Amino acid sequence: MTRWLGDHHEIRWYPGEALGRRRRVMVCSSSREIAISSEGQPIFLAEDDPKLQSAPQILVGTLFDVTYYAARVAVETEGFEFAPLRPVLINLASEAFIPVNAGMQLIDFLEEHQFCGRCGAEMVQSTSDRGRVCPSCALASYPRVSPCVIVLITRGDELLLARSPRFIDGMYSTLAGFVEAGESAEHACHREIREEVGVEIDRIQFQGSQSWPFKHSLMLGYRAEWKSGDIKVDGIEIIDAQWFNIEHLPKLPPQASISRGMIEAYLAERRG
Repeated sequence: MTRWLGDHHEIRWYPGEALGRRRRVMVCSSSREIAISSEGQPIFLAEDDPKLQSAPQILVGTLFDVTYYAARVAVETEGFEFAPLRPVLINLASEAFIPVNAGMQLIDFLEEHQFCGRCGAEMVQSTSDRGRVCPSCALASYPRVSPCVIVLITRGDELLLARSPRFIDGMYSTLAGFVEAGESAEHACHREIREEVGVEIDRIQFQGSQSWPFKHSLMLGYRAEWKSGDIKVDGIEIIDAQWFNIEHLPKLPPQASISRGMIEAYLAERRG
């Protein structure tokens, strides 16, 4: 199967563990951009680099004998060039994607959980895990993960692909939506497809997953066969959806995405 960024294929990632012989720090800005080199790649600084000044360094995890930390600095901090996160991420290899993706999510978590959501007291770091604990009411919070199903719908040599209003011109992709409280991922597949394009699906098969920091998504990839119904879009979340023959496909998502990986895998199967 065609792989996608961060699928951990033959990669051992140890989240929250400092096991490496070297330490490196990824840097993001207060506006959620990533510090890059002159070549447009994320920079990973030594822990004692003077440009980091007094910015707190948050343990992210270990990959290939390097322990990664994350730091957030003001966007106007001298000595850094920042770039939007999404275009930087989709051009990375998994070895850089994993710590940058995880680091951004952890930095966001700490910023968003400075105070208790129940009583308003200031939260403190747990002494036993990666959570934040309220010393007043004992509420514990942990880095958020939001499961989202993403579904490739097939009908022989045809794929049902759709456009969201936020997509770049001409691009179509697989359908996706967040899992609601009380749902299984499979229930969410049926519901989201019915809501977004009005068709029924069958033979749902899990394909893999991808962590994605927009904002804390865990993309759960599925392939499903069309069962019945004609396409009907709401014009809001989905502005167009069509059946495309595998030999006449529109502009597709980038190779880095699980959506593109599932499409490429299906094309390879159909073409033999």
